[in-house]
Amino acid sequence: MRIVVLNPDKCKPKRCVKECRGSCPVVRSGTEMFEFTTPTSQPIIHEQFCTGCGICARTCRFHALTIINTPERLDEDLTHRFGPNGFTLFRLPIIKSNSVNGLVGQNGIGKSTALKILAGDIIPNFGEPNSEASWERVYDVYKGTDLQNYFGRIIDKQIRCIRKPQYIDNITIQIKGTVQETLSRLNERGVLDEIKINLALEKIWDREIRILSGGELQKFAVAVALARDADVYLFDEPSSYLDINERLRVGKAIRSLVDYKKTVILVEHDLAVLDYLSDYVTTFYGSPSSYGVVSQPYTEKEGINIFLDGFIPSENMRFRDYSIVIQKSSVREENLTTSPLLLYDNISKTYDVSNFTLDVRKGTIQKSEVIGILGPNGIGKTTFIKMLAGLESPTKGTVAQTSLQNGQMTEKKTTEEKEPKLKVAYKPQYINSESELPVQTYLLQSTGSISATPQFKTDYIRPFNLEELLEQPLKFLSGGELQKVSIISTLAKEADLYLLDEPSAFLSIEDRLTAAKMIRKAVQSRNSAAFVVEHDIVFQDYVSDRIIVFLGESGIYGKAYAPSSVRLGMNRFLGNVQITFRRDPRSGRPRVNKFDSKLDRQQKNQGEYYYEK
Repeated sequence: MRIVVLNPDKCKPKRCVKECRGSCPVVRSGTEMFEFTTPTSQPIIHEQFCTGCGICARTCRFHALTIINTPERLDEDLTHRFGPNGFTLFRLPIIKSNSVNGLVGQNGIGKSTALKILAGDIIPNFGEPNSEASWERVYDVYKGTDLQNYFGRIIDKQIRCIRKPQYIDNITIQIKGTVQETLSRLNERGVLDEIKINLALEKIWDREIRILSGGELQKFAVAVALARDADVYLFDEPSSYLDINERLRVGKAIRSLVDYKKTVILVEHDLAVLDYLSDYVTTFYGSPSSYGVVSQPYTEKEGINIFLDGFIPSENMRFRDYSIVIQKSSVREENLTTSPLLLYDNISKTYDVSNFTLDVRKGTIQKSEVIGILGPNGIGKTTFIKMLAGLESPTKGTVAQTSLQNGQMTEKKTTEEKEPKLKVAYKPQYINSESELPVQTYLLQSTGSISATPQFKTDYIRPFNLEELLEQPLKFLSGGELQKVSIISTLAKEADLYLLDEPSAFLSIEDRLTAAKMIRKAVQSRNSAAFVVEHDIVFQDYVSDRIIVFLGESGIYGKAYAPSSVRLGMNRFLGNVQITFRRDPRSGRPRVNKFDSKLDRQQKNQGEYYYEK
């Protein structure tokens, strides 16, 4: 089957068609490939005439066209298509009752579409977007399968579905009042007190919804879903905006639904959270924004390992040409140099207005080293990063830097003599997305002429699949696309110290690991160092040589320990939140132990919350 996908955001009506009409062999044969419903509308490309020559896709300067040849066996599995030349979804996840069903895959691969279908919000059209879709046809198509029973209960209104949406920004517009008022009104299950305790909502209980932060809005959205009475609960990326403590807290609350014989369907990019929550995992693969294919469900261990391997044995399908293997942090630590780059004393920062105080123990950073920073929100991680970047000044103590010429620590001999300054590249936590500049122009301004070189495209653009976005204005990019552009503009700069604040936000699992590889390559090739603030445990384990742990009370007091080995730092942090990890022998990824399992109790008794094994 051949699919022609037209991206409406990139298409410039008629211009691209005029340029390739003369070259297309089908058009030259007398068959009209392109049709316009109105003179200014986007063209409809008739796939039945397409020979797959690729001329139109190569000719279109706006990269609006994609031509895909799918396996013939998928023809009968076509589930839904968004209009002519639109995104196509093949198959649907098989849902296991009274369990947590995890969905994993790249952004734009169809996970949210599958959730909407399973929630009854979209009726599958089976590749016929111009015909009227009906649930009766859906019931007949899935006759003899588990999905027939599921959709039959939706048709008979025997199943009630509650969906926590992916994007929570509009909640403040749609819902008015305080957190308590809203949850009390929606408390259909009568478990409001339990939800309040489990999600730690005490601090925002009487707060107006319109003034909630991103993390607070996320917890509120999860609480609304948990408070309502349903048979199936669908959560789309419930860990966004949350720190590690809150991710695990929310995970426990969602997991508790299974105790009430509820069915949960979950989309999540944090592998640790996905592993911790799921009983079964279904992989989505294909071409982002073009088509997506759904695999069979597997156990959570096998499903995540299949995704990392990029190969589905039962289908003999390789959907990625490489496997993702996570190297043990202890191996990376042994390869560290002993050439110091940065030294900071015991430093502290106090804000008189908010009465927040941060105390940081002294530490030394080596060249070619990546330091991971772990800790809850509101504890001073971003403040520490800004002090290293020179954007904030410590109240007490100093940050010294080494001479890059000889790698030796320098001392100030006279009052006139200044300490040598390192070149710093800083990626902030929040990114300005209102710029009218195209991506290519923005990268040229922020990184210089290097962005016009073939090596730049090889090292940065292609790994993130950004070729088709270079002419798009920044204001039109999604959160994940904007994050990737920000990471690239930071790492492409020639710097001695890279500071990245939450680089994995809004990124898919593959893009997160790609970003981690870029960070490590940047510091090793330039003999520099990096600090990475990140809440994703798997990402931190993948990228970090050593760890700085922040503990304390959010918004009141923060304490940063000296850099330590990943194992020691993880043990310190995970011991504080009472979660244990083991290492998967096949992929090397950290895996969360189920709460109060035999292994969980055994590791806690030994004081080992994070195993290198």
